[in-house]
Amino acid sequence: MSALGAEAAQGVGRERRLIVLLVLAVAGFILLAQFTPLRAWLTNTQEWKQHVREFGWQSRAAFLALTALAVLLGVPRLVLAATAGLLFGFAEGVAVSLLGSVLGSYGLFVAVRRGFRRRVAEQAQRRPWLAALLRKPSLMKVFWVRQLPLPGAALNAILGVSEIRHRIFLGGTLLGYLPLNLAATLAGSGLGKASLTAAAVQLMAALAIINAALWLVWRRFKKTANPAST
Repeated sequence: MSALGAEAAQGVGRERRLIVLLVLAVAGFILLAQFTPLRAWLTNTQEWKQHVREFGWQSRAAFLALTALAVLLGVPRLVLAATAGLLFGFAEGVAVSLLGSVLGSYGLFVAVRRGFRRRVAEQAQRRPWLAALLRKPSLMKVFWVRQLPLPGAALNAILGVSEIRHRIFLGGTLLGYLPLNLAATLAGSGLGKASLTAAAVQLMAALAIINAALWLVWRRFKKTANPAST
């Protein structure tokens, strides 16, 4: 499990840098918009979001379906989470992007189990550090493996050839996606704020979430790397 913990620490570290870059880019754009003609863009964004809201549940359902399809095809979910935050705000953006991401992952998981199991199993054997996960997958193992620096589609396929139960896959994936989805949605939602203060609060919250996630993974790695100290 120490290898799994090390991979998890590296994965969150890399995605933390991506979130930080996203937050800095959003903050820079908002600051620039306050003192340039780009300020009109923020006003137009609010009007655009209002038009999206007028479609009610249909716009949410359409975005959820598109997110599920995109994740199934291997599109990075954090980009979709940030877009959901921009379109629907933080709370609805998290719900829509997270559910869509889980459904898309589950779709690939089921597809592998029904038609591509042998081919994916051969690929999985080339990653010895996944042996423990494939033998006795659990909710928390799926959570940690979701922090690995591997494409989500690859992990979904590898989990598809394991002994994991469907409910464990769904629950672990939901929990595993949650931290970074929260951070990305906050950053995306901040871009659509007319108030500089409100945007700054959300960007700081996004950084706080990703730093908390990194700390938890670091603790997990330290515990697995030094089992005698626990």
